[in-house]
Amino acid sequence: MNKALLTGLLAIMFSGPVSAFTGACQWVAKMAGPGYSVQPLKVASFTAPEELPEGLHLTLLERSGGWFVYQTQASWFTKETCAPVQKMVANTVFDFVPVLLNEATGRSAVVTSSFMLKTYRQGDIDKMAERYAFRLLTLLPSGNAAIFDVSGVTSYDRMLEQLDRDKDVQFAVPVLAEPHYRPR
Repeated sequence: MNKALLTGLLAIMFSGPVSAFTGACQWVAKMAGPGYSVQPLKVASFTAPEELPEGLHLTLLERSGGWFVYQTQASWFTKETCAPVQKMVANTVFDFVPVLLNEATGRSAVVTSSFMLKTYRQGDIDKMAERYAFRLLTLLPSGNAAIFDVSGVTSYDRMLEQLDRDKDVQFAVPVLAEPHYRPR
């Protein structure tokens, strides 16, 4: 095998999807589906605008169910921190989560701590809860898929990378909070 061919093969092997994502929440958007895109300057919270301190410099963009979606001045997330973030102001903690854009509706999709995992075998669902310290919320009818609460994960992107490498996991997708699309 010549050196150029070997170099090309090695480049293909090590340039897979894991290294392709460098920005915050890109894995989450990819796994949500082709109609979702990252919104690095948006965050969501259950806290209403009148309850937030001005020092956070947030602008209310929309309301999505119980969620308030805000514009930030700079991204609060990185690939290593695509997960809920807390901001403390005057000894009060405020919780925020990442937001994606549903391009079909033009509305925000809030990234919650719920993810659906599908395994190759039914018995592997229980392994996921043990292996990753996820909390099983709902077992889906197929038996080899379930909704898990992944609270405590430092980065949803890193978690999805790890699950992508897990031989027992067929796929994992975020369960997003978003308004239902109603065609006119």
